Amino acid sequence: MLLCPDDVETLGIKEKDSITITTATGSVTVNWVAEKNLDAGMVFFPYGPWANQVYASGTGSTGMPLMKGIDATIEPGKGKVLSLKEIVETLKEDG
Repeated sequence: MLLCPDDVETLGIKEKDSITITTATGSVTVNWVAEKNLDAGMVFFPYGPWANQVYASGTGSTGMPLMKGIDATIEPGKGKVLSLKEIVETLKEDG
């Protein structure tokens, strides 16, 4: 996930700290990198297994989940960043 440097400062996180992002759909702990071209309050979360934990499954008839304009809370990491295998196992359990 890419974060604005101003938000990194506000969160009080340091390089190698994880963050937890929570939306109405779910929550996931991830690694991050500061990106100077992002405005404060904006993040870039590339599509993939970790992002899928916080995006809703509705597509708005587009065939792809809606991934823009989603309200989220970001805070210092709670727990560890799961590996891909661990995410898949979690999905099997929730099955």
